[in-house]
Amino acid sequence: MVLDLLADIEKIKSRDGKSIMSPASDENIQAIKEWSSRKIRENLWISEYENLLKKVNGLEFNGLVIYNAQPDDENNGFIGANEIWRDNEWDSNYLFFGDSSISWYCLDIDNYVFLELDKPSGDIVEEYNSFEEMIIEALKSVL
Repeated sequence: MVLDLLADIEKIKSRDGKSIMSPASDENIQAIKEWSSRKIRENLWISEYENLLKKVNGLEFNGLVIYNAQPDDENNGFIGANEIWRDNEWDSNYLFFGDSSISWYCLDIDNYVFLELDKPSGDIVEEYNSFEEMIIEALKSVL
């Protein structure tokens, strides 16, 4: 289902001569995995996110940003975004994977549940059983 939605976005982007289908490098994926283990929690990694990065190295589409694996991208990179969003006490329990103008898409680390949070209040909008389910809903919201 994720691949189908990405294909739909790719069709739209290709009209402008652009492509979203550029995978992250193994080195960059490894760098963000190591950062996550050092800074967030040891061995905390979401293989579904890695699988997505191997298809598309992040995404910016219709206001939705799925964070990329570029370690030096301070705005839309996984590391940079998490350093910004996790700076406040209320959101230090979350691992962020993306955002939009009205939502954050993240993992509640302690409860291991994927969430859509209201931006800026941080209130829970929706709970998801998996990363993939969360990303599917995020992608549907912008198509």
